[in-house]
Amino acid sequence: MATPVIIDICIIFLAALIGGLVAERLRQSPVVGYILGGILVGPYVMGMVGDLEVIQDFSEIGVILLMFTLGIEFSLTRLEKVRRVAVLGGVIQIAVTILIGMGVGYAAGLSLYHALFLGCVVSISSTMIVLKALGDQGEVNSLHGQVMLGILIVQDLAVILMVSLLPELREFSLENLPILLFSLARSLAFVLVMVYLARKVVPVIMNHVAQSSNTDAFLILALTMGIGVAVLSHAVGLSLSLGAFLAGLVISESEYVHEIVGKIVSLRDAMVILFFVAVGMLVNPTSLFRDWVALVILLSVIMPVKFLILFSITRMFGYHSRIAFYVGMGMVQTGEFSFVLAKLGMDNQLIPPSLYNLILASSILTIVFTPLFISAAPRWYYRLREMRALHRLFPEPDLGESEVDVTSLDGHVIICGFGRVGHNIGAALQQLGLKFICIDYDYLVIKELSNRGIPFVYGDASNEMVLLHARPDRARLAVVALPDVFSNRQAVHNLLKINPSLVVLARAHSQWEKEILYQQGATEVVQPEMEAGLQMVRHIILHMNLPADAVDRYLETLYIKEYHDIMHKKVQDSMRAPALKVREYAIGERMPLAGTSLLNSGIRESTGCNVVTIKKANGEVLLNPSSDEVLEAGDLVIVMGTSSQLMEFARMYGDYSGQ
Repeated sequence: MATPVIIDICIIFLAALIGGLVAERLRQSPVVGYILGGILVGPYVMGMVGDLEVIQDFSEIGVILLMFTLGIEFSLTRLEKVRRVAVLGGVIQIAVTILIGMGVGYAAGLSLYHALFLGCVVSISSTMIVLKALGDQGEVNSLHGQVMLGILIVQDLAVILMVSLLPELREFSLENLPILLFSLARSLAFVLVMVYLARKVVPVIMNHVAQSSNTDAFLILALTMGIGVAVLSHAVGLSLSLGAFLAGLVISESEYVHEIVGKIVSLRDAMVILFFVAVGMLVNPTSLFRDWVALVILLSVIMPVKFLILFSITRMFGYHSRIAFYVGMGMVQTGEFSFVLAKLGMDNQLIPPSLYNLILASSILTIVFTPLFISAAPRWYYRLREMRALHRLFPEPDLGESEVDVTSLDGHVIICGFGRVGHNIGAALQQLGLKFICIDYDYLVIKELSNRGIPFVYGDASNEMVLLHARPDRARLAVVALPDVFSNRQAVHNLLKINPSLVVLARAHSQWEKEILYQQGATEVVQPEMEAGLQMVRHIILHMNLPADAVDRYLETLYIKEYHDIMHKKVQDSMRAPALKVREYAIGERMPLAGTSLLNSGIRESTGCNVVTIKKANGEVLLNPSSDEVLEAGDLVIVMGTSSQLMEFARMYGDYSGQ
């Protein structure tokens, strides 16, 4: 017969499953679903879980394993590129947010200690939620993604100090200062012991375990160290979380760290789910409805204040206003470690239940808003920029240029965004001896370009005024590879506004983005994920010993299928526009167009028409042909233009032959 505890655990995981699936359907973080599931089965709603204390004890394992893996995965190299804004900016952000949170809490009637506790909770953002939202947008490796990640790492480290110091500060006074100093000295001594173990003892143990034939040995060792060091930490008067984090740091130096993470991650995730459900079980919904005014006030302070702090700090360290805006919008929430702090306060009777409920409710709501804020940030930024609100409050630095005279550029290539794609394109153009100029707002990139003597413009490549400095009116081609679709769309639009005949190549991350960029007038749009997939298909087929020509024919079919629908839709959309029509013309042997390329034909300049498709005499169909394509006798060209433009085309080049 199942014991009550086993039944309770089964109910908890069922609530987590249902809550997680509902949250996913609503495009929310699973964490929100787990907490709401806990509220539902908790004692204040359905009361389905009997032994709440035992479940809370189990959930402590989730916190221990979460902090343990945080220590394992901690890496200073991830802070290298953004170390100044991450370390200094992160510390400033935490300190300022704590002070403002304290002020708001104290003004609302909280004691000074409870106000400090509230300030600590709201100063922390959610690493888990932010990384998930950035991953969904494909922006983890973007500049703003790296800045966010750097600050989040510093915040995670700050949590360790908060967990250790907040209990000690409850009865703080000048008389208790020696006790606090002794606590800090005790923590330092414990850290030094862990460092010694990491260098002298742990490697020996790891080598013995590695020689064992027991495949579960690493899992057992990880659990023993993570939980054991946490218990030891608690025994000497420190927190379980600090001990678990230090145990993770000890193991992180080992060459077997990846094996350990692989073994423990599934168990960690299961126990963390249990923790979040347990957090929800402590929430009293009735109390929340009673204190809804306080909740609204707290939310109206947390999000705008954190946004302004993060925006200002990011700008203070020299980042572009767009990066600062994205960082501020992405980190306005409180996070999973806020729940850890809140539960610490509740378990140790450091905060009253009413404050606990308020913290949890505000944290859940800010997490719910995070994916929306991150995805909508580019659109909101452009709307604010059009209102010139950001420029009045935070004027952009002057545009910087290299020693190369950009006014002398002619027939050059413009690279909008010098990230990984732009960097590779620039290297190829430099190798081929082709002239190009780069536009970027990452000052580290600008510094690199300056050192290499490459012409550049500092600024937002989607801004028309910035683009003008790169001379699109005299350029031959532009490459648009900015981090988000809204920036890419704006850049394509402004480039063609300045120079309607410019060839524009753009990068997209999805079919939806590709269609948007084609609608804006991009000449070609490349989707790296699709291109990589097609190349992998090519290698798979080749390794299956099929003929190379059969492989190429198959891939050509896939390319035509992939791009035909978009180009057909592009033509159809253009046909719906007022006064725009499409006609088909045959290229005769005596026509002046026969034997000339589209670039040298002068069709657009002399008639205003655009050639959107060429049907070659051999049956090949060229959608959106390049300017280098040569027209030959027997070809059929599909030309788009107004009625008067098409009449001019027919007058100059030949008779209309059909539709």
